[in-house]
Amino acid sequence: MKKVLFMTFLAFLAIQVSFGQSVDTQKKKVVKEVKSVKVEKSRGENPNIKTYAPTTDVAVSKQRGDCSINFDNWTGYMVHVYVDGNFKGTVDAWGNGWVTVGNGYTTVYCITVGGTYEWSAKGECSDESYVFKLEI
Repeated sequence: MKKVLFMTFLAFLAIQVSFGQSVDTQKKKVVKEVKSVKVEKSRGENPNIKTYAPTTDVAVSKQRGDCSINFDNWTGYMVHVYVDGNFKGTVDAWGNGWVTVGNGYTTVYCITVGGTYEWSAKGECSDESYVFKLEI
């Protein structure tokens, strides 16, 4: 009888330990709703953009990072996405897309393909999962 109780206790303890570890290894999810701003026309370069979409095929080294960013586009516009000023992709109208970046990004900037609306936010991502909900 003691052996059965001891084995039951060990099984219960193993379940508790494994459940606790699985909860600790999940990324923290942060949701940010970002409202658009109408883009004012200017003659100069956009200060929020360092590199534009590539026009040639150049292989990029695999980027490792623990921070993932989901761009959830709640608009009828296609949107270009930049992280720390560098082009990361385009999100379809009413669509969404993921970007994995290294820890410690500082800015997210999005602009409609036609340059009508823009969104920007600052953050510090470290082993987290951000969702940027883009709305007009």
